[in-house]
Amino acid sequence: MKFAVFDLDHTLLPVDSGENWSRWLVRAAGMDVALMDARIEAYAEAYRKGAFSADEFMGFQAGLLAACRRQDLEKWRAAYIDACVRPHLRPEALDLVESRRKAGFELVLASGTHAFVTGAIAPLFGIRHLVAARPEEDAFGEFTGRIAGSHSYGEGKLVLLRGFLESLGAADDGLRLEAYSDSINDLPMLAFAAERGKAFAVNPDGMLRSEAACRGWRIMDIFKKDRA
Repeated sequence: MKFAVFDLDHTLLPVDSGENWSRWLVRAAGMDVALMDARIEAYAEAYRKGAFSADEFMGFQAGLLAACRRQDLEKWRAAYIDACVRPHLRPEALDLVESRRKAGFELVLASGTHAFVTGAIAPLFGIRHLVAARPEEDAFGEFTGRIAGSHSYGEGKLVLLRGFLESLGAADDGLRLEAYSDSINDLPMLAFAAERGKAFAVNPDGMLRSEAACRGWRIMDIFKKDRA
């Protein structure tokens, strides 16, 4: 089986969908903008340095969801996708994804941004498989403020990816993988893919660029990254 696995933020999108969503939600829900923006920026800076607590961050993200009614979240998400995601769809990224589809790969979006957001973004790239942290829901479909299972950063993303592959019966001996990411935080996923196919550093941060050069992974600069 052949799978092409794509990170999302700064790999396929030139912006951070999770960070942007948090800022959008804070404003839509009438939360304390100054306080929440400071927390969001602190997490973003820690992530860029490869030194943040994924569990703490996902707890924060899940808490934002739990503070709102599901019907409001659905409405705000639709507006967010139209305003903050669609305008950033880049032909270079769409072409990259399409090239792997035409080469016979099953496409997978593997994102640190949780599934409530990325579940609405994956279809924009024609990707039907999603690997992302899943916010826990109660019996009424409202969010509890917890994550069901692993977060999807670093080793957590690899845990979820391996679980996804196992659910499809994709055994290692017949598995061919390609993985694409911009971030040193995805080193576990990239190394896993390199052992079973190829790893690509796409628009890589400085640490990943150096690591990819040392390991002989292909480096692809397909567009300039923007801040949130």
